[in-house]
Amino acid sequence: MNKNIVNLVLIFWLLVSNTLGSDISNSEGERMPDENKTSSRLLDEADKLFKEGDSENALKLYEETYATARKEFNRSVEVEALSQIARTKLKLNRKEEGRADLIVAKERVEESDHIGLTRYLGVKGRFEWNDDDLISARETFKLMFDIATNHQLWSRMIDAANLMSIVTEKPEEQIEWIEKGIEAAEDSDNESMLAVLWNNMGAAYYDQKNYEIALECYKKSREFHWRFSGETAKLFADYHIGMTNRMLGNHDEALKWLRPVLAWAERLGNNGAIGQACEDIGEIAAEQGNKDEALAMFQRARDEYKIAGFDESWPEIWENINKRIEEMQN
Repeated sequence: MNKNIVNLVLIFWLLVSNTLGSDISNSEGERMPDENKTSSRLLDEADKLFKEGDSENALKLYEETYATARKEFNRSVEVEALSQIARTKLKLNRKEEGRADLIVAKERVEESDHIGLTRYLGVKGRFEWNDDDLISARETFKLMFDIATNHQLWSRMIDAANLMSIVTEKPEEQIEWIEKGIEAAEDSDNESMLAVLWNNMGAAYYDQKNYEIALECYKKSREFHWRFSGETAKLFADYHIGMTNRMLGNHDEALKWLRPVLAWAERLGNNGAIGQACEDIGEIAAEQGNKDEALAMFQRARDEYKIAGFDESWPEIWENINKRIEEMQN
């Protein structure tokens, strides 16, 4: 599989996106009174915390949801809660613990329970993806998509299409799956999901070096992120526009986006985003013949990447920034 699109999509996915997949919800609002703590209501609240990125508290609430579902003999919610316990532990780098929870979910899921089954499949595929078993991940996400489509579980269908676009190999298939997700999101009035879908469409075209179309996709993604997403997602939406303008050779336009992104990332203390902005600004300086500025920006990017753990989590990025520093020093 092409590593470029994996890096572009995966960095964005892990840093900003929990909007897909924890999705079929029936309630909103503040923390519920104790007397209203049905397992279904608890699941909705846990999903809300997960979407907000509060993984530790989401995990606690998913565990409470599971215990409550067991008392209620609500097997569907039990499976959903177990699946999300596994997914949250995966996100918290407690992968083997999560895998054990997923095994229990598999034992409890019923084929006729389409909501519980699609939730389980979404998490199963994510574990396979994380294991770099892309063949199994594709089979799992395709099954999830088919079940969700047959039973009009719109947000699960969109999630599955988006995931298929990430784990599939051929660029044309990536775009085809994203188009399916966009169509489903538009048909079901799930506009907030269009932010990540258009982002991944941009990444697919970016990977093909079709930067003009990629830029248009990133602009559409930004529109939806600025309507529906949190601050970090908005930050990366702006970054992608600057990044792509750089690749088009539009240096002045790129810097109009990248310099504010850098200041914004500094305010948020987002080391990964600081590093990415510095690297792009450094590349512009290098293309303009300013080796000293380029070297300084590359060195800062490396420092920020180190703090963010990119030396271990994204070796391609780490190796490239060290290569660029060496080139500027010679």
